Amino acid sequence: MLAPVNGTRLEYDIRQYKSRRNHRIEEADGSTKVKVAAGSIAGTVLPMLTLAKSQKCRLYNIKYGVKEMIFVSAGSIAGGLAAGLICDKKEHRKQKVNESVFQFMNASVPPLLTAALYSFGKNIKYRIASTIVGLFGGMHIAAKLSNKINDPHDKVPDRKLTFKDSIANIDDALGVLILAKVPIAEKLHVDKTLPAIYSWCGYRAGISN
Repeated sequence: MLAPVNGTRLEYDIRQYKSRRNHRIEEADGSTKVKVAAGSIAGTVLPMLTLAKSQKCRLYNIKYGVKEMIFVSAGSIAGGLAAGLICDKKEHRKQKVNESVFQFMNASVPPLLTAALYSFGKNIKYRIASTIVGLFGGMHIAAKLSNKINDPHDKVPDRKLTFKDSIANIDDALGVLILAKVPIAEKLHVDKTLPAIYSWCGYRAGISN
């Protein structure tokens, strides 16, 4: 609320900006959710089929490095976005595209940063430090980059990382553990869960309103 020099008070509705900043969304209907889920799963499976063919193995036995992680996550997000754009209201398209950028950056920047840090040394203490820096630093860099891409002129408050984002970013944590070749990660076969988590990222992008 502002008070100009003429004494007239003007009121501005800032709810739309608060909603963007805190990632509050208008709930998508059930039909849209189902179609977006299907699109995200299809977008996940197609890159996996390509990888399985190139590695000459079954889908379950795909070996994931940085390139494979980015390839599958990009497919998941593209599938969820495509389904969302086709099935949902036109006025929600920009939000879906913006969220897709945010999800892709979150899925790709942390493992890229971590892999780059790992290349400087193999000492276990260094790798632990690199894992922490790569994961948390990468998430914040990803948020900054996506906000810059989605809103280059800084017209609205930045999209902030939320608690739900932290849960969804378990893919980053698992990806980093795989890259670090942590023994427990290999024993538990945590890489097998990556496709499901990437599908969730694609789903979030597709239903974002």
